Amino acid sequence: MYYQHAPSRSRRHAFTLVELMVVVLLMGIVAVTVVPAMDNVQVMRNGAARDDTMRLLELAKARALATGMPNGIEISLNSSSLTLVQVNGDGQVESVVDPLTYQSRTITLPITYAGVTIASLVNGDGVSGSGTIWFDYEANPHTREQNGAFIELNDEPALIELSSDETIIVHAYSGVVELQ
Repeated sequence: MYYQHAPSRSRRHAFTLVELMVVVLLMGIVAVTVVPAMDNVQVMRNGAARDDTMRLLELAKARALATGMPNGIEISLNSSSLTLVQVNGDGQVESVVDPLTYQSRTITLPITYAGVTIASLVNGDGVSGSGTIWFDYEANPHTREQNGAFIELNDEPALIELSSDETIIVHAYSGVVELQ
């Protein structure tokens, strides 16, 4: 009687050289397409942070024109945040509350746009550091004290420099917001 032996299980299963070369080639193609896309993501974050900062400045200016009350953007360098503020009827500075979320209108750049921070702020009075860029009822940028009391119209532009090496300028007297 003739017995047929079952295939041996001790035989090793391995990849051939051709299979390994195909896998390496596919990984190279994926790497070549993904790396530039990751750079594009950071470029888009930088642009979106810049645009949101400029929109918030324009919103403060528009609110000042619409309400006749001073509105501004409080900028914190420590947290890289921008908060929409106003001087209320009692002359006190308060955060503007979003009517939909009942939260203050604040953008914290590193949280919203990973990797983007506010590098520096030079206010319209020439002072560097955290501060507030104010607009009056005619959209003129000006300086106020911490308690909201008017000091003077700005005779120098305010400069907000982002970590992406982009600078947003708020021109003195006119309040025009643009990218420098």
